[in-house]
Amino acid sequence: MIITIDGPSGTGKSTVAQGVAKQLRFTFFDTGAMYRSVAWKVLQEKINPSIEEDVCSALVDFNYRIQINPAHERRYFVGMQDVTDFIREPHISSVASQIAVYPGVRKALVAIQRKFGLEGDAVFEGRDMGTVVFPGADLKIFLFANAEERALRRYRELLRKFPDLAATLQLSQIKKEIEERDLADSTRHISPLKAASNAISIDTSTMDVEQVIAKIISLLPEKKKYPRMKFSYWLVYSFARLFFKIFFRLRVFGVNHFRSGAGIIAGNHCSNYDPPVLSISCPEEVHFLAKKSLFRVPFLGKLIRILNSHPIAGDSADTKTLKQVLLFLQQNKKVLLFPEGSRSLDGNLQPLQRGLSFIVKKAQCPIFPCYIEGTFSAWPVNRRFPKLFGKISCVFGSPIEWRNFEGLEKKEMDKQITERTAESLKQLKKWLEDGSKGLPP
Repeated sequence: MIITIDGPSGTGKSTVAQGVAKQLRFTFFDTGAMYRSVAWKVLQEKINPSIEEDVCSALVDFNYRIQINPAHERRYFVGMQDVTDFIREPHISSVASQIAVYPGVRKALVAIQRKFGLEGDAVFEGRDMGTVVFPGADLKIFLFANAEERALRRYRELLRKFPDLAATLQLSQIKKEIEERDLADSTRHISPLKAASNAISIDTSTMDVEQVIAKIISLLPEKKKYPRMKFSYWLVYSFARLFFKIFFRLRVFGVNHFRSGAGIIAGNHCSNYDPPVLSISCPEEVHFLAKKSLFRVPFLGKLIRILNSHPIAGDSADTKTLKQVLLFLQQNKKVLLFPEGSRSLDGNLQPLQRGLSFIVKKAQCPIFPCYIEGTFSAWPVNRRFPKLFGKISCVFGSPIEWRNFEGLEKKEMDKQITERTAESLKQLKKWLEDGSKGLPP
């Protein structure tokens, strides 16, 4: 899902966008950071920012990515260089404003922004997000406020940041500058500031940040749309879902993290119940690979075959298997994998095996971490037949985007993807143990 929040300066766009993203556990995309990153590259390469042609030439090899560190902080990279702290310097902002008006720069960065938009649920904040960058966004918001209120907000912000300038700050001058910028933004030839025809306008003049955030969240579309399932798949899916709900009180959390398209569903593995339970917990069809021996299990074999299970022999990490997984992903399908490699003998999480990062890099797709609780007690490894009653829960976590690891060395990418997936499964396990409160991490 993509949410765009546009509007003039002083309406609280950035604060509101970050707040909405945090509550929904969406990615917050700061378009200003991207323009400042270009400015940093221009200065690093000693390019004159006044020459549009030279600035645009610097974008030919502009490799921009956002990486979320273990503390869930956004770090911005240009190539291998972490520029997060550098792009906040005043002279960078000045150059960013200068180059942002160049048509070539805007065209190049819009293409990059759209690529990020394909990778996951996100909130994009700016001035032309809903009109130019994402005309098909799921929800478009346009914030506005009267000039007097915006000037007062700016005045208070400057006082907090620069108390030594209190004697020189003039509210009337700040208001004048805001009005001049509004005129320039709304009349410029390239991507003028305006509300999209289907945007919902919100006057923030008399609203605080929390009220605006709550208002936007209340406007979210009620239900995501997913591709229609094949009839045979839907029939078994519905029957199996009903079975597990009745006999195992199946609960599914975190479906809001799901989105259509190619993706790897990475789950923990401790029971033969895991593949069918995870399949019927997903809101769309998924494919998974299973050992040939499972297809000989009465009822289960027929069930998993209809649920898009494909038999394999030998090591699940062999070349033939990897090719099969990549083929599904190239066809824009979801693939269920168990990166632990084998079922847990005690129900606890095991170390993740290698191979996941290779698939992610080749397919350039997200990972949807998922933790299943209760299947081990329902059907442990040492038990020939399952119990008929119990309690099973399945929780999906925030997607892990492949672009966060783009540009890393092979070993470092493998290490970071493996660690990030393992940590996500641990967090989902803890979320269930702590009472399943709020949105899953």
